[in-house]
Amino acid sequence: MRTLIEAEKNLKFGMYDDPVGTINYLDFPLRNAFRDTLSEEDIRKQFVHFHFLGFASKRFISGCSLSYANQSATVFFYLFDRISGTMTKRGCRIGENDTGDFSLNPDGGISHLRARGMDVRFSFDETSLRKEIEVHIEDKKILKMAFNETKPEFDTLRLCTPTGPNGWSYCQKVAGIQAEGELIHEGYKYDLAEIGAFAHHDFTAGFLRRDTFWNWVCLTGTDTDGNIIGLNLSNGVNETGFSENVLWINGKREKMGLIIFDYDLDDLSKPWRISSDTGQITLTFKAEGQYAAQDKQGPRPFDFHQLFGSFHGQITLGSGKKIDVGDIPGFCERQYAVWWD
Repeated sequence: MRTLIEAEKNLKFGMYDDPVGTINYLDFPLRNAFRDTLSEEDIRKQFVHFHFLGFASKRFISGCSLSYANQSATVFFYLFDRISGTMTKRGCRIGENDTGDFSLNPDGGISHLRARGMDVRFSFDETSLRKEIEVHIEDKKILKMAFNETKPEFDTLRLCTPTGPNGWSYCQKVAGIQAEGELIHEGYKYDLAEIGAFAHHDFTAGFLRRDTFWNWVCLTGTDTDGNIIGLNLSNGVNETGFSENVLWINGKREKMGLIIFDYDLDDLSKPWRISSDTGQITLTFKAEGQYAAQDKQGPRPFDFHQLFGSFHGQITLGSGKKIDVGDIPGFCERQYAVWWD
């Protein structure tokens, strides 16, 4: 069985070309800031995992997240209708008597969370690299979506970077990949391929800093020339030694530079400006809606805003070729969280 942590408890930082297998975090000899080895109890408490999957199209934008921090699980789902401006959303914490099963293999296994009228299942096949999500709310199917990273072949981002004094983060991401399946909304059934839906996927696991902040961009769609474009940009987590900032064109991946986000802290719905140190990225994001959650008073405060809307601007490739971005749907996110007590 393949695992991220090797038999000698070694961990390789950098890019991975092939699937890594199970994130066997308990086999990692985690230490505190003073280099003292931590107990298994502390290792379990400090482990963080989140899993975000969904799609974007001209008509709809959808996202679903499973998260696990401080040995507690949560789930949320939303569907935004860009024409009517309406949003369906649900979210909850998984209790002791609920279903909360996680697969820590980013390419295989089943993650299943069920509570308070929500039933969400992520099913991944390690051989075909097919990934599927199914969402039911109050026993009614809302979404069944799948994509495949081998037909056609997709250059998946797999990256492990150091975090804090002795931690690490493994992330695996795709964007700009054709989605298939069906969406049921207000009594109508939509074929995802027919409406031009493109999927995105973010799997992250590891030992992040206790208080973590990041900004994140993901867009997924087609450019003005009809190429399938995916973009993943971030700052705040995966920037030590390596960067997760990449562009996909028809499934082929290219590195982007380090990223600066410029937005109004008093009104996140105002346009965001995203640029890079290399000058390759000049984008403007216009929000159409958001999924947000905040807790200032609890033992583990957080401030989460995931905005969705459209991007405009230009991306310059390493070859000098310019890609015109016109009304490609996607996400901008601002997240602050304290993960454990």
